[in-house]
Amino acid sequence: MVSVRIRSTALIPLMCTLACSSSDDGAKPPEPIPVHVSGDAFAFTLPGNPYGHIDGGTLSVLEAPDVSTVTDTNGHFELDGLMSGQTATFVLVAQDFPEAQTKSFTLPRGDLEKVTFQVPNQTLFDILASGLKITPDPKRCQIVSTITRVGKSIYDSGAHGEAGATVTIEPAVDATSGPIYFNANVIPDRTLTESSEDGGVVFLNVPEGEYTLTAHKDGVKFVPVHAKCRANVLVNASPPYGLQAL
Repeated sequence: MVSVRIRSTALIPLMCTLACSSSDDGAKPPEPIPVHVSGDAFAFTLPGNPYGHIDGGTLSVLEAPDVSTVTDTNGHFELDGLMSGQTATFVLVAQDFPEAQTKSFTLPRGDLEKVTFQVPNQTLFDILASGLKITPDPKRCQIVSTITRVGKSIYDSGAHGEAGATVTIEPAVDATSGPIYFNANVIPDRTLTESSEDGGVVFLNVPEGEYTLTAHKDGVKFVPVHAKCRANVLVNASPPYGLQAL
């Protein structure tokens, strides 16, 4: 019988190889850091009327309801108490306005600025719904976003949409829900098959759940939008955090 002896020094690299192969090859994620959030709540208006400011609205975080603040007389808000890497969906509740929320963010390692709300007052909301010949279902949500040109946002004057784009939603919804694109006069128009220079798009009476909106146009890449649809809430992923062209 032949015996084989393995020198102990040969076992060291073998053991290291086994140990290393069983560990996570990825780098250790950085420790979360505090994130300061700021932005503005605008009252959506029709062309010819300047945006108003939603003052005295309560702004909170869907995933962290204890974190909240109130918009000032200019609709501006500042918010602390959140950490990088955290998911945050910002919610606005204000008198005479439907409850509204932003897209869902994964918070960056640094300040998150220019988070915006575009919310029609309840009267204008009802007028727009009537024009679309729908009755908003209180058990469903309405999802709106803007397909936006490179470098443009709500803070720029004039139209900021990327014309000629289409939008899909996953999971899919009934075709009667949308997409419905806004025309150049900022009115939802069921006859349009792609975005206008306004860039607006809406999906109506969407069942509760989580959705991803994706914009499509040859030669252009867009940031997708992740939305949490809740009953009787208006979700508006508005610029500069909508379907932004890269």
